[in-house]
Amino acid sequence: MVKFNLFESLGYFGKKPKTFKREARKQIEQNTLDYLKRYGRAKWISVPEIFKETLEPTNLFNSPEGKMFFAVAGIKSKIHGATHKLRRDGYPIISGVGKKGYRYADEDCDDFVNVWDEKFSGWQKRKSDLIQEFKNDKEIIQKIIERLLEKKREQEAKELQKILVRYGEKQKEEE
Repeated sequence: MVKFNLFESLGYFGKKPKTFKREARKQIEQNTLDYLKRYGRAKWISVPEIFKETLEPTNLFNSPEGKMFFAVAGIKSKIHGATHKLRRDGYPIISGVGKKGYRYADEDCDDFVNVWDEKFSGWQKRKSDLIQEFKNDKEIIQKIIERLLEKKREQEAKELQKILVRYGEKQKEEE
């Protein structure tokens, strides 16, 4: 089923909106990666700094399509923030699994039991995603350790191995 997007249908992203979005995401990823490689090894880089240094001066951001691309993301974040505040205030609002959107799931809802079950199954999926992320990070750290050993930096490799063992044990306890 094709997902309807109001902004695409109104032509805000040009004649080929999917291509524009794909290329924009690639450009953002590449710019962010380059900036983090250049400056992120010595200090923490904030999101506003990445934006100001890599995106603000580009044609992507300064074009009408680019402004709309970033504005839509801003709209999404405002809506997400509002629903999270409502949840903290005690309203039974549920976020659907797989970017379905939100539901008001109180006892007057016809299928509120199924909706709440879906929400908790989402927790299980996120937990398994975290386990997979740990495995990926473990592989990356192993490669870094191998490169450190090749460069005869045994002390740093041992420290990184200790960290890997310490958090590997914690991760096994949680399973």
